[in-house]
This record gives sequence, C-alpha cells and structure tokens, in this order.
Amino acid sequence: MRIQRFCRRAAARRWVWVLKKDYFFLLALSFAGLKGLNYVCSLAAGPLFSNSLLSAAALAVIFAMLRGCAAKLRRVEDRRELRRRALYGGTAAYVLSLSLVMGSQLRFHAMTDSGFRGKAWLLLQALALSAVVFPVTYALFDGLCRRREGRPVEESAGEQGRWSGRKIFFCSWGFIFLCFIPVFLAYYPSVMAYDFNIQSIQAQGTPDGFNSHHPLAHTWLLWVAFHIGRACGSMETGMACYSLFQMLVLSGALAYSCAMIYRLCRSRWALALALLFYGIFPYCSVLAVSVTKDVIFAALFLIFVLFLVERFYFRWGGGWLDVVILLEGSLMTVFRNNAVYAMVVFGLCWAALAPKKEKLRALLVGVCLVLGGSLLTAGIKLACGAWQEGSDAEKYSVPMQQFARVGHYHGEALDPESAALLERFVVRSAWQDYNPSIADTVKIQVTNLNFKEAWEGHMSDVWKAWAVFGKRYPNEFLDAFLCLTAGYWSLCDVTWAENLGVGLEERKGALFTFNASESYFFPEGIANESKLPGLERALEEIVSNNSFYRWPVLSNLFKPALYCWALALSALSFCFLRSRRGLLIALCPLCYLGTLLLGPVVNVRYVFPVIVVVPVLGALLFRREEL
Repeated sequence: MRIQRFCRRAAARRWVWVLKKDYFFLLALSFAGLKGLNYVCSLAAGPLFSNSLLSAAALAVIFAMLRGCAAKLRRVEDRRELRRRALYGGTAAYVLSLSLVMGSQLRFHAMTDSGFRGKAWLLLQALALSAVVFPVTYALFDGLCRRREGRPVEESAGEQGRWSGRKIFFCSWGFIFLCFIPVFLAYYPSVMAYDFNIQSIQAQGTPDGFNSHHPLAHTWLLWVAFHIGRACGSMETGMACYSLFQMLVLSGALAYSCAMIYRLCRSRWALALALLFYGIFPYCSVLAVSVTKDVIFAALFLIFVLFLVERFYFRWGGGWLDVVILLEGSLMTVFRNNAVYAMVVFGLCWAALAPKKEKLRALLVGVCLVLGGSLLTAGIKLACGAWQEGSDAEKYSVPMQQFARVGHYHGEALDPESAALLERFVVRSAWQDYNPSIADTVKIQVTNLNFKEAWEGHMSDVWKAWAVFGKRYPNEFLDAFLCLTAGYWSLCDVTWAENLGVGLEERKGALFTFNASESYFFPEGIANESKLPGLERALEEIVSNNSFYRWPVLSNLFKPALYCWALALSALSFCFLRSRRGLLIALCPLCYLGTLLLGPVVNVRYVFPVIVVVPVLGALLFRREEL
C-alpha cells in the first residue's frame, strides 16, 4: 500500500511539473506575442502597451487565447494529425503576421527595414506576432475538422430538390436586380469612369477603329449603346440601356452563386447572408452600374467557377459540361486581356491535379480553353476589322517601378555609366514622378518617350539591366513590388483607396465615380441625371469619401486584402482537407490573382472577380454534406 501511495504521489508531482512547464511556455509565448503586437502598433502611434495596466490586460487576453488553443491541441489523440494541424495553423499564422509587419512598415515608413539585419529583425517580429495570430488560424483548421465530422444533412430528393434550386435562383435574381435599381437611379444613367473616356472615343467611330488595348468585345457593347442613344435621340438613354443590360447579367451570375451556396450548405442563413452581400454591398451595387469591362468579366468568371463546382461536386452533364466550360471560359477571356495567362496556368494545374484516368482529358480541356479564348479574340478582331494593337508597356509595370524607385532614391549618387543605363529604360523625368502605389505615372512617360526604342525587341537587354540593378539595390526592388501590390496582401494598407485622390469633389476614392465622358472629340459628353440624389450622396460618402474607415470591424469588408487572404486561406484549407477538387477550384481565382500582382495598380474593380467568388469557396469549405 505504501509503495502504491508513493507511486501515485510521484505521478501527481510529475504531472504538476508538466503543467508548470506548459504554463511557463505559454506565458513566454504570451510575452513574445505582446512584443510583436506592440511593435506593429508602435509604427502607427507609438508604443500602445507602454501603460502597465493595458499591458497586463493584453497579456492576459493573449495568454487566455493560447491556453484555449493548447486545450484544443491536447484533445487530438493522433500525433500525426496533431503535427499536421499545428503545421498548417503555424504556417498560416506566420505568413499573416509577416504581411502585417511588412504592411505596417510600408504604410508608416514608406519602406521595409533594409539590409540583412533589417530583414532578420522583420522576420523575428513576424515570428513573435504569430503567437497572437496562431490561435485564430488554428481555430479555422480545427473548425473545418469538426464541421466535417458532424452529422450529414439529408438532401432533398427527386424533382422537388431540383425545383427548389430553380426557385431559389429566380427569386435571388429578382431580389438582387431590384436591389440594384435604386443605385441605378442614383447614378443615372451610369457611372462613366475609369477607361470610359478612351473607349467612348473609339465607340463613336466604326469598329475598324477600335484599339485592342481594351477588350474589343466591351468596346463593341459601348458602340451598340451609343447607336441606341443616337436612335433614341438621347445618349443618356443609350447608356441607361447598357447599365440595365449589365445589371441583368451580373445579378443573374450572383443569383446562380446564391443558389449554389444553398445547395452546398443547405442553410437559410447562408443564403440570406449571400443575398445581402451581393445585393446591398456597395462594391456590388455601384460596380453593377459602372461602365467598365471588369463587371461583365466578373460575372462570366463567377459562372466559370460555378460550372467547375457543378463538374467536380455534382457531376452532371458528363462530357457536355466540359464543352460548356470551354465555351463559357473562352467568352470570359475576351473581356480581360490577362485572363488568357491565368487560364494557361490554371490548365496546367488542372492537368497536374486530375486523376490519372482524366489527366489527358483535363489537359485537352485546358489547351482548348486557352486556344478558344485566343481564337475568339482573333475572330472579333477580324469581324470588326480592328487591327490596332495596344502598347505592351502595361505588362512591365513592375520592372518599370523598380527602375524608377532606384532612380528616385539613388539617381544622384549613380555613376554616369549606371545613370545612363537606367535612363535608357526609364527616362529621368519619370524618376521624380515615381508614385509607389501606381505605375501609371512612370508607365505613361516610358510609353510616350522611349518604350519602342528601348523595350520592344530589346527584352534581353532589359532583363540584363534589371538583374544588374536588382543585385545592387535588392531592397529597392523588393519594396517597389511590395508598395505596388500592398493593397492585395496588407490589411494595413490604404493606398489602394487613395492612389489618385479621395473626397466628394474628386470622386476617386475606393471606387471611381467621376464623369469621364467629356473629351476633345466628344465635348458635349453624357450628363449624369441622378433621380435619387440623397442616395447618391450617401453612397459617395462611402465609395469616394472613404467613410468606411470609421466603421469598426465592418471597414475590413471594403479591403481587397481581406478577400485575397480569404482566397489564399481557402486554397490552404483544401490542401489541409486533402481535397483535390476543392483546391483546383480555388486555384482558378488564385491564378487570376497572380496576374494582378504584375499589374500597374491595386484597384477594387480588378479584384472584383475574387470578391464575388469568395462566398462560394466558403460554402465549399463549410458544406454540411459530403458530395
């Protein structure tokens, strides 16, 4: 008996020691997380937790989060599964923390810490901050596992289930379209901003005068709207017809998404949230009446992703669905020039992730998808007789910004030979006009002055010079890329909403709503005749004056980075769940996002296709039944 008591006491003391070790470990992690959080906050407004009471409260909250996370980890009995969850959660936490640290440095210092020591310090601060983020990211993967282990929901069988889906689709279509109507009246006849001034000049002539720098299909739609306006004796009527057509297309695609979300989740709450988001969220409603190619492209892109969900999760249509995907995807690519490059990468991913029996079929569909888009674009050129090619300068926005940043910060210190080499590719006048968040100021000067002489046909020389300056100024090259793309990955960034101005007079905040219809060739322009001026003022406060900055929590819904991170985390979650089909669907918008990282500026209209796709990916992740 004495021996048994001694063993029990020894075991109890051992477990007490283990618990103490866990306690001290979690406390050390809490201090590290507090240090990382304080560093990020100090970049904005000085040390936030210099007050002892505030520091103690923050430390207690972080410790409670880590302790709760540790309790969840102890409930996982399989060690291999435990390591896998910790690896995925830790990776996501560290990458998110790194983006927060880099984004804060760029916003408040206009550059990241330079040199080996600066980059090492940056990585260490991100590691410390990840102690705060890890409980959140781990909760995501833990929630996915618990969701999949839950009881499945019985599906509606037979004809009743199919008709239910159709009713949801048509009711959603009508609801979303009706939500767009007040915004249409507020901005009547449409929002004529962005590239409308250039395309409107082309649309007034004949199709053989179109320039392929902007998608010919979209310019042709504007040409039709102009002809309707002339036939009706009012250009405003023509543009109103275009807006109604665009609203009909977009609301139909969004309604299809709502029906798909309900089919996946079987949740009325999920359907209600999707309807409110698609119908009322200002990005959806204001862009629905904006004359820009990105709106129709977003609708077609969403439909393309939904067809992929039909193919991989519901498996209806057989080989005919592949033909539909091919035709719809080809039509989609004619509304965005960079969509072809995204489809090339996506086609390769499809072939790589497909089962062995379907690899050849997937490869053929991917090749036909790329060829179909290229042939359809060529057919539109032939039909219109429009052979004027746009400049390729936009493809090289990132290297132009990198050259310009080196000239901006180090131009005076360069030796004559290096200065001449740099000036060959980016003229000296563009060095002073360098704007970190938008490449247009540099790109326009290069296009007008020396792009044909120095860039076209001389790309080997360009990349040699790029390697020379990149090796000499690696921090400037990295920061040029980070500043240009910060809106896609940094939740701290605000340049995406202010790169050309902000305010009710400028009308160039988060969304552009200024009237760009007047030009030298079209001096009378097209007038905006708001039928609901009160609603227009309220919307302008949000999208032009950026009043959402003052909204706690909800302001994050307006940040493009939120949707880009949601997309990236969705792809990582599908990897965690070992779902090839889910990963493949997430890779489609991810490939498109990759092309945006090489673009000239972060703009909401560019990332709008990702915004409308993210709710579908969320429904795929948290669906109740195993399809």
